Amino acid sequence: MKTNCEIKIVESVSKYNKEINEKIRKGILDKPERGIVMTPETFSKVFSPERIKLLQRIYRNNVKNIYQLAKELDKPYEVVFRNIKYMEGIGLVKIAEKDNKKIPHISCRLSIDLFSGRAEA
Repeated sequence: MKTNCEIKIVESVSKYNKEINEKIRKGILDKPERGIVMTPETFSKVFSPERIKLLQRIYRNNVKNIYQLAKELDKPYEVVFRNIKYMEGIGLVKIAEKDNKKIPHISCRLSIDLFSGRAEA
Protein backbone atom coordinates (compact mmCIF):
# COMPACT_ATOMS: atom_id res chain seq x y z
CA MET A 1 0.00 0.00 0.00
CA LYS A 2 1.34 3.41 -0.96
CA THR A 3 1.76 6.10 1.65
CA ASN A 4 0.61 9.66 1.15
CA CYS A 5 3.15 12.36 0.28
CA GLU A 6 1.77 15.75 1.14
CA ILE A 7 3.28 18.89 -0.32
CA LYS A 8 2.32 22.24 1.15
CA ILE A 9 2.81 25.36 -0.94
CA VAL A 10 3.44 28.42 1.22
CA GLU A 11 4.47 32.01 0.57
CA SER A 12 7.35 31.79 3.03
CA VAL A 13 8.80 28.64 4.55
CA SER A 14 10.33 30.57 7.47
CA LYS A 15 7.00 32.27 8.25
CA TYR A 16 5.22 28.91 8.07
CA ASN A 17 7.81 27.38 10.44
CA LYS A 18 7.37 30.28 12.89
CA GLU A 19 3.60 29.73 12.88
CA ILE A 20 4.04 26.00 13.50
CA ASN A 21 6.55 26.64 16.30
CA GLU A 22 4.12 29.09 17.89
CA LYS A 23 1.36 26.47 17.80
CA ILE A 24 3.71 23.95 19.42
CA ARG A 25 4.68 26.48 22.10
CA LYS A 26 1.00 27.17 22.87
CA GLY A 27 0.18 23.45 22.84
CA ILE A 28 -2.46 23.82 20.13
CA LEU A 29 -0.92 21.63 17.45
CA ASP A 30 -3.45 18.80 17.03
CA LYS A 31 -1.16 16.41 15.21
CA PRO A 32 2.40 16.55 13.91
CA GLU A 33 2.84 18.32 10.60
CA ARG A 34 4.00 15.93 7.90
CA GLY A 35 5.07 16.50 4.37
CA ILE A 36 7.21 18.76 2.31
CA VAL A 37 6.81 22.53 2.63
CA MET A 38 7.95 24.70 -0.25
CA THR A 39 7.36 28.02 -1.96
CA PRO A 40 5.76 28.24 -5.42
CA GLU A 41 9.21 29.03 -6.84
CA THR A 42 10.74 25.90 -5.33
CA PHE A 43 7.75 23.83 -6.41
CA SER A 44 8.21 24.93 -10.03
CA LYS A 45 11.87 23.84 -9.91
CA VAL A 46 11.22 20.51 -8.20
CA PHE A 47 8.24 19.65 -10.38
CA SER A 48 9.55 20.70 -13.74
CA PRO A 49 7.51 19.60 -16.77
CA GLU A 50 10.16 16.93 -17.47
CA ARG A 51 9.89 15.46 -13.96
CA ILE A 52 6.10 15.50 -14.07
CA LYS A 53 6.21 13.60 -17.38
CA LEU A 54 8.58 11.08 -15.80
CA LEU A 55 6.26 10.58 -12.82
CA GLN A 56 3.28 10.15 -15.13
CA ARG A 57 5.12 7.64 -17.32
CA ILE A 58 6.31 5.64 -14.33
CA TYR A 59 2.79 5.66 -12.87
CA ARG A 60 0.99 4.69 -16.10
CA ASN A 61 3.35 2.18 -17.62
CA ASN A 62 4.98 -1.02 -16.62
CA VAL A 63 8.49 0.43 -16.76
CA LYS A 64 10.98 -2.40 -17.23
CA ASN A 65 14.01 -0.28 -16.29
CA ILE A 66 15.41 3.24 -16.41
CA TYR A 67 17.30 2.56 -19.64
CA GLN A 68 14.08 1.56 -21.43
CA LEU A 69 12.30 4.61 -19.99
CA ALA A 70 15.06 6.94 -21.25
CA LYS A 71 14.87 5.33 -24.67
CA GLU A 72 11.07 5.74 -24.81
CA LEU A 73 11.41 9.40 -23.86
CA ASP A 74 14.31 9.94 -26.26
CA LYS A 75 16.39 11.35 -23.41
CA PRO A 76 19.93 10.51 -22.30
CA TYR A 77 20.01 7.79 -19.64
CA GLU A 78 22.04 10.04 -17.31
CA VAL A 79 19.38 12.79 -17.39
CA VAL A 80 16.52 10.39 -16.68
CA PHE A 81 18.51 8.59 -13.97
CA ARG A 82 19.48 11.88 -12.28
CA ASN A 83 15.84 13.06 -12.26
CA ILE A 84 14.61 9.75 -10.87
CA LYS A 85 17.31 9.79 -8.16
CA TYR A 86 16.29 13.35 -7.27
CA MET A 87 12.65 12.29 -6.93
CA GLU A 88 13.75 9.26 -4.92
CA GLY A 89 15.55 11.64 -2.57
CA ILE A 90 12.34 13.51 -1.77
CA GLY A 91 10.37 10.28 -1.38
CA LEU A 92 8.27 10.24 -4.56
CA VAL A 93 9.99 7.35 -6.33
CA LYS A 94 11.65 4.13 -5.21
CA ILE A 95 14.15 2.22 -7.29
CA ALA A 96 14.06 -1.56 -7.14
CA GLU A 97 16.87 -3.68 -8.55
CA LYS A 98 16.09 -6.89 -10.40
CA ASP A 99 18.49 -8.81 -12.63
CA ASN A 100 20.97 -5.89 -12.56
CA LYS A 101 18.26 -3.51 -13.80
CA LYS A 102 17.02 -0.44 -11.96
CA ILE A 103 13.22 -0.30 -12.01
CA PRO A 104 11.53 2.91 -10.80
CA HIS A 105 8.19 2.78 -8.96
CA ILE A 106 5.96 5.51 -7.59
CA SER A 107 6.35 5.24 -3.82
CA CYS A 108 3.40 7.33 -2.64
CA ARG A 109 0.17 9.04 -3.52
CA LEU A 110 0.89 12.71 -4.06
CA SER A 111 -1.31 15.33 -2.43
CA ILE A 112 -0.62 19.01 -3.06
CA ASP A 113 -2.06 21.64 -0.73
CA LEU A 114 -2.03 24.96 -2.56
CA PHE A 115 -3.74 26.77 0.30
CA SER A 116 -1.19 26.29 3.08
CA GLY A 117 -0.40 29.98 3.29
CA ARG A 118 -1.15 29.97 7.00
CA ALA A 119 -0.78 27.32 9.63
CA GLU A 120 -4.34 26.98 10.90
CA ALA A 121 -4.93 27.39 14.61
